[in-house]
Order: sequence, then structure tokens, then C-alpha cells
Amino acid sequence: MTAFYVALQLPGDLNLESFSTALSFAGIPHRITRDGVYQLVWVPEAQSAEGVIEQYRVWQATTGEGAKTASIGQRFLINSKQFPLTAGLILLNFGLIGLGLSASSGDLSGWITWMTITPFSLMGDYWIFEPLASTFESHQYWRLLTPALIHFSWMHLAFNMLWVWELGRRIERLHGGLKFLFLTLVSAISANLLQVFLTGPTLFGGMSGVVFAYLGYCMVWDWRMPKARIGLAPAAYWVMVGFLVLGFTGLFDLIGLGSIANGAHLGGFVVGVLLGFCFSSSAVSASANR
Repeated sequence: MTAFYVALQLPGDLNLESFSTALSFAGIPHRITRDGVYQLVWVPEAQSAEGVIEQYRVWQATTGEGAKTASIGQRFLINSKQFPLTAGLILLNFGLIGLGLSASSGDLSGWITWMTITPFSLMGDYWIFEPLASTFESHQYWRLLTPALIHFSWMHLAFNMLWVWELGRRIERLHGGLKFLFLTLVSAISANLLQVFLTGPTLFGGMSGVVFAYLGYCMVWDWRMPKARIGLAPAAYWVMVGFLVLGFTGLFDLIGLGSIANGAHLGGFVVGVLLGFCFSSSAVSASANR
């Protein structure tokens, strides 16, 4: 039996029918499968990947379908139609970056006073945050969610949004918008609450807890449902889990990367793992009853 390997990984929204035809005319045996939000072009081990890549370049340059991949902005707009919740979440975070940047420079006025986990006040040169109970007593329940939307630097925002884009659209596309939204909201709240439990009410924020929830969810799903994988490379799981563990060692503070919201990371990851088990168990039960 001939062994195949992946020569190309391409966006899932491309129509590759004419590309497949071009490969056939070029005498290149192949098959195209879907893996998560990508399409994989498989060729026999004896076939060089360079030949497939060259055929793709020619096809991309001579067809309208290939021309659609030229612009990052165009790709975002095209994908936004397929992943509206993921795209909307990213745009919302970019729209609120000014609040986090102002806070990082010491300005805790304006809208950010309504987005921290608890209300706070200025006493001398210190910002005093009220206990978590005050958030519930004042019925300001949105505060349990909104810290996830605060980012304190462009690098902080970019890192989180890249992972939201890579993981969020897979979940939204393959498992539906409702599960994506549920996972996002529950993990954001859980991450924020665990961070407060570990450190007390302070100024913290970012979508990292949600990102770790996506990661935990995808990791468990791919483990339990190997025939319906979400499709993230296994190495990515181990890198992010390693990042989570290292955060609790204090290494990042030691090397000058600043304070890490480790509680939020852990809280999000645990929620993602639990929901991954719940949803994958439902899928397993549904398959068994067919």
C-alpha cells in the first residue's frame, strides 16, 4: 500500500477542485482532505513536495480563486463570514485596547472603572480594590466577564488574538456558534474568578484564560475523538501546557516578562478540559446510539 504525506496545508475556504484537476493533468497522484479549518493535500512518498507547491503557485497566479489569498484584509473579511463570532470577538478586543493602554500608563479613569473585577477607589497614591462581594452586592455582574477584554500592551493583545483566531474559528466552524459562545463566556468568568481567589481583587486582564480554555477543549476533543479532530498540531498543546506550568514557577517574573495572571490561565484551562469531556462524551453517546 502506497504511503502518503502532507505536501500542502491550505485554507478551508478555498475551492480546490480546479487545483486538483491541475495536479491530475500534471501527473501528480494526490488526495485532498479536510482537517479542522484547513485542507490538506496528500501525495505519495515518492512525489516531491516542491512539485506540488510549484503547481499551487501556478494555479494561484492564473485563477481567480487563488487571487483571493493575496490580501490579509481580504482573508479576514472572507473568513469573518464563516466565523462571525470569532471575528467579532477579535474586533471587540481591538476596539477596547485604548483602555488597557491607558491603565498601563497609570490612568484608571473613564470606562475602565466599569471593567475591573471589582470597583476601586484612589486613596493617596494607591488604588484600593473592593472585595469581590461588592460586585455581587451592587449587582454589577458584568465585571465577572469584562476583565478578559482588557489588554495592557499591543504585544499582549496580538499574542492573545492570534490564538483566539487560530483556535476560536476551529471551534466555531466545527462545533457551532452556540458552543463557542458558551465556552468563551464560561471560561472568561471562571478564569477571572480563580485569579481573584489566588491573588485578591487587583488590576488584571486579557483573553489568556479564554485562550487556555480553547486549548484545553481542543486537546481533550482531539484525544477522545480522533476521527473528528479539531486539527491543531499536537506540539502546540504541549507548548502551551508548558507555558502554563512555567508561569507558576515565577520564571517569567524573574526574566523580566512581567506579572502573569496564572490563576486566569489555570481557571480557563480547567474549564476547557471539563467542557471538552462533556461535549465529547455527548458526541460519543450520540455515535453509539446510531
